[in-house]
This record gives sequence, C-alpha cells and structure tokens, in this order.
Amino acid sequence: MTGPNNTTLYTMIAAETDIRQFRNDVISGMTGKPKKLFSKYFYDDNGDQLFQRIMEMPEYYLTKCELDIFRNRTPELAKAINFTASPFDLIELGAGDAMKSSYLLDYLVGHQADFIYRPIDISGHILAELEAKLAIQIPALSVDCMQGEYFKMLQQEANTSHKRKVILFLGGNIGNMELQEAYLFIKELRSHLHPGDMVLVGFDLKKKSAADLRCL
Repeated sequence: MTGPNNTTLYTMIAAETDIRQFRNDVISGMTGKPKKLFSKYFYDDNGDQLFQRIMEMPEYYLTKCELDIFRNRTPELAKAINFTASPFDLIELGAGDAMKSSYLLDYLVGHQADFIYRPIDISGHILAELEAKLAIQIPALSVDCMQGEYFKMLQQEANTSHKRKVILFLGGNIGNMELQEAYLFIKELRSHLHPGDMVLVGFDLKKKSAADLRCL
C-alpha cells in the first residue's frame, strides 16, 4: 500500500475507534445512576463558546479566584515549580484559552526559563485560537499544542520528550468527579510521572452547608 493509502487507513481506523468509544461511553453513562455523559463530548465549536460565556457569569467564581492567584502570586508560583532547576515541559490539562496560566507563561518567558508550553485540550478549535493568541501576546513562547484526551497525550509526550514535567490541572475540574473517579484519575496521572515531575492542581474548597451555617 502507498503512503497516502496507509494514512487514509489509519484515519479510518482512528475514526471507527472513536465512534466505538463514544457509543460505549454513552451506554455506560445513560445506564448508570445518576446518569451522566463525559464532559469531553461537550466541546465542539458551540460548546467552546458556551463554556466561555459560562466562565464570564458572576456566579462562576472559580475562574476569578484562580485568575487572582495567577495574576498576583506569579513569582511564588514560578518559585514553587522550581523553574530554574532544569529544562521542563509545562503541560496544561484542559488548557482552554489559558487566560489564567498566561500570566505564569509570561513571567517564565521574561525570566528566561527553559521550557516548552504543551497545552492539552479535546477541542482543536480552542487550541487553534489559543496558539494564535499566544503568538501575539507572548511571541517568544515555545508552544506545542496537543489535541486529545489527557492520558493519551501524556503518553505521546513521554515518547517524544524526556524533560521534567510540570503539569497544570486548573479550574477545580477534579471537583466535577465522583470520589472514586477522582482517586483513579490521580492514580493514573501519577503513573505518567517520574521523580522530579510536579503537578499543580486547583481545588475548590468545600463550602459550609446551610445546616453548618445554622449551627454557627
């Protein structure tokens, strides 16, 4: 078979695999209790725009809180990831528009940190917009966008780079998972790390319930 035919065959197999996975995920989610669908299926072009609008709502405080940290505590964040120790890959899971992490990226570039920014997102549309935006905002930044699921992309990254990893997982996304699901996620994430790698995770603090407030 010629090269183009091989490429076409690979694309067809990948598409069929994605469809089978989608079917299995829908059946599993809709037969579970409570019923659910994985959020990765929400992010087509329309889903990206809707989520951007959600984050702009006054009720969506998570983005504002993390943005305040990244904007006003940037040197501390940079020091925490030990950015002068050795070259590293800064990998952001579910990067979106990188509105928060761009403050850290700009700081690291300004302090001559030796790193490549590797944003991972399920949406190719949002990654294309992100790459274009960063090229204007931080032209000296080295960017390698990776479209796909987190752990598949982490495995791909491990096959192409042996640098130290610094992983960002922001937005309180881990709070969207059930307890067992979060445990398995962290366990899987740990399996992709090596000594010296780091993870920066955003957690939404547990709020006091109405019953707790009545007892105060």
